[in-house]
Amino acid sequence: MKNKAIHSSVILASGLTLLAFAACSKEKRDDLADKTKDAYQDTKAAVVDNWGDLKSYTFEKRGDFSAKFKARQVGFDADVSKMRADYSEDKASASRKAAMAEFKDSESDYKDKLAAVGTATADTWGSARDNVIASWDRMHASYAKARAGE
Repeated sequence: MKNKAIHSSVILASGLTLLAFAACSKEKRDDLADKTKDAYQDTKAAVVDNWGDLKSYTFEKRGDFSAKFKARQVGFDADVSKMRADYSEDKASASRKAAMAEFKDSESDYKDKLAAVGTATADTWGSARDNVIASWDRMHASYAKARAGE
């Protein structure tokens, strides 16, 4: 799963960079490439560090699972706040606006999936756990995409 998530992140970062290169001057392309590379490295580090033990959490450990994600969210929220503070819709390109909208949607989906863990039963636990992890990955990928457009 880690390799698939990392592979998906590589493809996403490469696609975003290629798309942005087509619309920018040489100077802006170099700057965007650096920002995309940084965002990709942050996302890759988060994926590698995050999922080792979480996939093994059982229904009985669902409270610990939720607590771990909520703790991770605290640090991430600081980064998101900074990105949002630096964002100006009036000055943003269409692709940046789309990336910010995608991030907002993925963030909402993640919060919904995390809340669903609290109502999961023993029979639905595996699916609820995996949905949270997948949603977290999507949210981080969309965050990297939105941040790359800064």
